[in-house]
Amino acid sequence: MKKWIPLLVICLLAIGVMSYSKLKVSEISSIRLECKDLCKDGQVPAGLFTEKIFTEPDEISVFMNAVNKASKMPGMLNYMTSFLMYVSYSDGGEKVYVLNIANVKNEEIRGLLVDTEDSSQGYEIQTEFHEQLRQLIYEQ
Repeated sequence: MKKWIPLLVICLLAIGVMSYSKLKVSEISSIRLECKDLCKDGQVPAGLFTEKIFTEPDEISVFMNAVNKASKMPGMLNYMTSFLMYVSYSDGGEKVYVLNIANVKNEEIRGLLVDTEDSSQGYEIQTEFHEQLRQLIYEQ
């Protein structure tokens, strides 16, 4: 019986690695942003929104590139929530993230992405994706 344990562990690891996949644009039907800390007490700053929905494949692609290429951050986080990002899947499922993107054009600013199912673990959105998201969120 003990001979089978290493083989079982290897099989379980292989299944886990094969089942992991990045989010694909074709699997997403929409992305909805809900303004949170930036819009406290119903006060919506000029040029901002309480809710915005993205359904075009090129818009969804910008979000998914940022999510898929975000880097895991070390340590515990203490952060505000600029937006809740609801990713709606074609099969009816939904995943919720915290998305912090500043409305500042600066080559050194990075964004923050947090899966609400593990709110202590953050992911850093690289500068190039931060700028693409900034334009999509604040300039359109």
